[in-house]
Amino acid sequence: MKKYLLVVVATLLLAASALAQSATPNILGPTNKIFYSQDYAKWTGQIVSGNSATGSQTILVYTSGVFPGNTLAGVNPFATTTPIQFYGESLTPSAVSCGQSRPAGFAAPAGGFLCNVTATFANVHGAGEILFSGDNGIEEAITDAANQGGGLVYWVADTGNVTLTTSGLTTTTTTLVPTTFYNIGAAAIVKTTITTSANWAVGISGATAIFCASNTTLTAGTTCLTKQVAPATTGTTQALTAVLFTMGTSNPGAGAIKARVWGFTPVQPAN
Repeated sequence: MKKYLLVVVATLLLAASALAQSATPNILGPTNKIFYSQDYAKWTGQIVSGNSATGSQTILVYTSGVFPGNTLAGVNPFATTTPIQFYGESLTPSAVSCGQSRPAGFAAPAGGFLCNVTATFANVHGAGEILFSGDNGIEEAITDAANQGGGLVYWVADTGNVTLTTSGLTTTTTTLVPTTFYNIGAAAIVKTTITTSANWAVGISGATAIFCASNTTLTAGTTCLTKQVAPATTGTTQALTAVLFTMGTSNPGAGAIKARVWGFTPVQPAN
């Protein structure tokens, strides 16, 4: 019996040791150096002190940070490259200053990021309002990848159903992707039949058909399954740019398109 108990204890100790090791965060981040942007979109913050007027204003904001998988330290999402979603608007800060002193009565957990954020506001936002990622975690993932020696950021972006503008060949969506990437796929569908234009394509500025090549079938239900663009690289910066729907020869008289696009962005080390 004594020998049996010793074996059981030894087994339990080994199991506990293995569990402790598996639960230990990897401070070097993902071992394969692929950073998934969706994991970086799972942060929220709050306004500590809001703006009383529209236009260029500075507010005090707080977040505990982004903790994607195997990252020990939180990633600060507040940066002049990263859009933030507020109630009723999405904007990119013009200035960020972190490490601010905690106001009296502010009861957020210790640690985290307390920052003054300056931006041009279209709306007034009050204390306690929740804020979150304005780009589905793309720039947050790029920041973390750069700080960890570089790597690939994998991202997916969805435009939703977008009604085409009738005043020009190009409809600019509010959906953002990095300007530099390898395109690896797209899914798009005509939701409302496109009239008067000769064709449609899905891309970004400077590469208007990088996702879906020119498609001459304009009727509702048409997809870009047969118009997939071969993998290619585009861009030279890690800023964000909008997904575009581009028509051919003449402005559309009507029409709507929905697209989902995805790719990899190679991120260079920050230091």
